[in-house]
Amino acid sequence: MLQTVEAVYHDGIVELKQKPVGIRKARALVVFLDDAEEAEERRAADLEKVRNIKSSVDRWVGVIEGAKLGDWKAKRRTAIEGKPREGSR
Repeated sequence: MLQTVEAVYHDGIVELKQKPVGIRKARALVVFLDDAEEAEERRAADLEKVRNIKSSVDRWVGVIEGAKLGDWKAKRRTAIEGKPREGSR
């Protein structure tokens, strides 16, 4: 039966955070993830930095405002497909 149990490795010892259910002896694979302390530091967001960064929406404000888009889908379709054929309607 496959199970995943979180563990911590230090000085050649793997300490399981919980006992696996129904397993007395089994082969195991150990996958080393990022250092827990480093991962915790990377998760913390600098809120001041986030507030100062313009979002993609902020970058477009003013560019779209007042623009006459018309039927942009039809224009785009015509540009992609080329001129409509006479018998296609």
